[in-house]
Amino acid sequence: MSIFRYKSAIRSLALTLLVVVTAPFLFAQTPESAAAPTRQERLRVFDQVWRTVSESYHDERFNGVDWRAQRQIFRPLAEMATTRAELYSVLRRMLGTLGDAHTRVYAPEESFDRYQPSGISVGLLVRPIEGRPTVTWVDPDSAAAEAGLRPGYRILAVDGEPARQLLERIRRDIGASSTPLALELQSYERLLQSGNGRSVTIEFADENERTQSITLQRRLVEHRRRAIPLLLPHRIGYIELTGFGQEVEQQFEQAMEELQDTRGLILDLRNNGGGFVNSVLQIASYFFPEQTDLGEFIGRDGQATKRYTGLARLLYRGPVTVLVSARSASGAEILAAAMQEYRRALVVGVHPSTCGCLLGVSRTIRLVDGGKLNVSDTDFRTSQGRRIEGRGLKPDLFVALRAVDLLRESDQPLLVATDYLERQILFGHRYAMIDFSIRLPREIRLDETGQSDLRQQ
Repeated sequence: MSIFRYKSAIRSLALTLLVVVTAPFLFAQTPESAAAPTRQERLRVFDQVWRTVSESYHDERFNGVDWRAQRQIFRPLAEMATTRAELYSVLRRMLGTLGDAHTRVYAPEESFDRYQPSGISVGLLVRPIEGRPTVTWVDPDSAAAEAGLRPGYRILAVDGEPARQLLERIRRDIGASSTPLALELQSYERLLQSGNGRSVTIEFADENERTQSITLQRRLVEHRRRAIPLLLPHRIGYIELTGFGQEVEQQFEQAMEELQDTRGLILDLRNNGGGFVNSVLQIASYFFPEQTDLGEFIGRDGQATKRYTGLARLLYRGPVTVLVSARSASGAEILAAAMQEYRRALVVGVHPSTCGCLLGVSRTIRLVDGGKLNVSDTDFRTSQGRRIEGRGLKPDLFVALRAVDLLRESDQPLLVATDYLERQILFGHRYAMIDFSIRLPREIRLDETGQSDLRQQ
C-alpha cells in the first residue's frame, strides 16, 4: 500500500471535522439577531471595539495605522448600518486596516468559542494551486465525494459568480491581514461561505477540463484538535497535529508511546492553525532533552515573558522532519521555528513560507450585544530573536503542490519528507540532502580501438 493510501485511511476517519472555516459567516439568524440593532446599540458596539483595540493592542503605533483616523472613517458607517450583518462588516473592515489575522470580531450568532472552535463546511477544501482555485481535500463521507468531486479539480464559479471575481470581492471586504499569504488564505476560506443561504452551487472543471456543477449543503462542524498517529513503511512514524489544546496533549503522548521505537518521525503541521501556547510547549518537550527556550511574548509595555519546554516523560531521539504549509500558523509556527533553529528537524514546506500569523491573544472580550472580540495584545520573538508575524517561517526545503499530484493522489511533500528521513537514517545528517541519483548511458559503443564510447541519447 502506498504512503498516500496509508495516510488517506486515517484522514477519512479524522479530517471530516477538520475542514473548518474561521472566516465569519451568518449560518442562521436567531431571534436575538434577527432584529436590527438601534443606532445607539450600533454605536455602543463600535465604540467598545475601537476603544478596546486602542487600549490593548500590542503595538502602540498600530502597525503604522492612524487608529484615531479609523474611528472618524468607520464610525459614521456603523451609524448608518441597517442590520447587524452590516455593522459587523464595518467592524471587520476597520480591524482589517491593522493587517493582523489574529485581531477579529465575531457577531453573536456566530457563537465563537476559542475552546471549542467551529465553522461552516460543505465537505471540501479549496486552496490556490498553480495560481488557480483548486480542491485540495474532499470529505470521503460527503455529498461532494458521492458526486465525484476530487482533489485537483478547479473551482470556476460559486453561485454563478466567477471564482476569481468573488475572491477579489472578498479580499476587498477583508482589507488586509498579517501577510499577503494570510489574506489569500482568509479569502479562500470564505469562498464557499459568501452566500446567505444554506446551500451553495459550485461550478468546477474535472481532470479532462469538462465543466460540471453541484449544489452542496453548508453545515456547522466542530474543529476537533487531534493528534493522528500512523506507522509508515520502513518503520517511519507519522503524526498529524491539527491544533494545540488540552484535548490533544494526551493524544500526542499516546502517539509518542506508539511510535517511540520508529527509525524516524514526520510531524505534519500543514493543517495546524495554532491554539494554546502551553500545549505547544508540552508537545515540543518530547523532542528536547533539556529545558529549552522557545522564544518570548512581548507586551505593549515592553515586558517580555519567556517560554520554555518542560521535561517530558518520553523523549524522542530519532531524526524528525516537520511538514508545514500556508495554513501553518501561530502555535504551529512556534513549534516549527524551534525545531528549525535548534536543528532538531528539517522543515519541509509546500509554500515558500508559513502563514506569518504569530501574535498572542490572552483573552476574548465579550461585546455589549453578545458578540466577541479578539485583540492581539502581545508580539512574539523566537529564541534567536526572529519575528514570524508579517514574515512567516521559511522552510528548509520547498516542495510545491501541483494539481496533477492531487489528481494522482500523490502526497509529494510527504514522500520528500520520508525520503529525507531514510537518507538520514542510512547516511547520517551530513549526507541526507545529497542527490544520490546516477545517470546511466543509454547506449554503449566501441570505437575503432576497442574502447567504450558512452553516449547518452
